[in-house]
Amino acid sequence: MSAAEIAKIDLVIANRALARMGAVDAYGHASVRHPSEPGRFFISCSRSPQLVTRDDIMEFDFDGVAIGADNRPAYSERFIHASLYAARPDVHAVMHGHPLSLIPFSVGDIPVRPIFFTSDEFGDKVPVWDMRDEFGDGTDLLIRNKAHGDSLARAFGDLERAVLMRGHGFAAAGRSAAHLMRICKALMENATVQLETMKFGKVTEMSPAEIAARRRTLGGLPEDHPSWMRGFEYEAAQVGLSELLAERAKLLASA
Repeated sequence: MSAAEIAKIDLVIANRALARMGAVDAYGHASVRHPSEPGRFFISCSRSPQLVTRDDIMEFDFDGVAIGADNRPAYSERFIHASLYAARPDVHAVMHGHPLSLIPFSVGDIPVRPIFFTSDEFGDKVPVWDMRDEFGDGTDLLIRNKAHGDSLARAFGDLERAVLMRGHGFAAAGRSAAHLMRICKALMENATVQLETMKFGKVTEMSPAEIAARRRTLGGLPEDHPSWMRGFEYEAAQVGLSELLAERAKLLASA
């Protein structure tokens, strides 16, 4: 029980933090995999992320069907989450949002390039998924069913942590809620810096060796390592959830 409650707390913090940093707007959403039922995931009912509380959290299976008799309105694009969890056992947190800083890279011919030192969080490339490739040009660009979700999940492959969605936004997948927040922050900051740097000419990228070195140094740290928890706690405090952090600590101590 405590593991599920901790997961719900992490999801509340992720929703609020992602909203504050601009990764999600009123129509974005985040989720976490159920810690003891790996074929299910937690996600809020259809509500603006900056308002999500634990009472809003629902549970779904990988077909996007709510568990139990919970018939509250659900996010129509919950299939993004269902398909990614089904395709990637290593993924434990997923989000989708529409930050404007990323849209140019989803519709133009210049890709996101890793130039900011936190770029290791998303890697040396960010694929662009175009819904028209499989579903033609008559869709409304929303991920409305399992086929749409599975197609997007294939764009992630076995390794990618973020995928741009042409003319729509992006999706990201991490090994925890805290990791998901880091990926989103790094990707948006990198996009902002890249767009600004392009005004002055050549953009100098991080090398694959530098990205690999950062991943060797940082990627092996457990998610509860102080280096990661500093950022998670900072983001929680920024959205006024310090009391929820304290409750999380108590649950961990009693587990």
